[in-house]
Amino acid sequence: MSKHIVLIEDEPDILESTTLLLENEGFRVSGFKAFTTLEEMVALQPDCFLLDENLPIISGHIICILFKSKPVTREIPVVLISANPAIKQKAALGEADAYIGKPFEIQELVDVLMRLMI
Repeated sequence: MSKHIVLIEDEPDILESTTLLLENEGFRVSGFKAFTTLEEMVALQPDCFLLDENLPIISGHIICILFKSKPVTREIPVVLISANPAIKQKAALGEADAYIGKPFEIQELVDVLMRLMI
């Protein structure tokens, strides 16, 4: 069974291209332009969350804090992605399992995802 990634990315082109690239690598991807609800995210039974840091209503690291504070999502890896030079600090603040700067190589992303989901 393929690993399931929930991707939250507000830029439609990046959401679409990242989804296609990850699907081509064998992942199952559920993509969202914004955070919906914790209940909806949990119902998807993801193996990993991939979050853009610069989302319009709630930042990726804040979503990460929410996920890491709940027993039902605490153990699910979270990867923050951003072109923001402070992504390392944001990832640490949110207790993300990993972070990747934009632009990124798909193989770099796949390597990080596979490492976190073994």
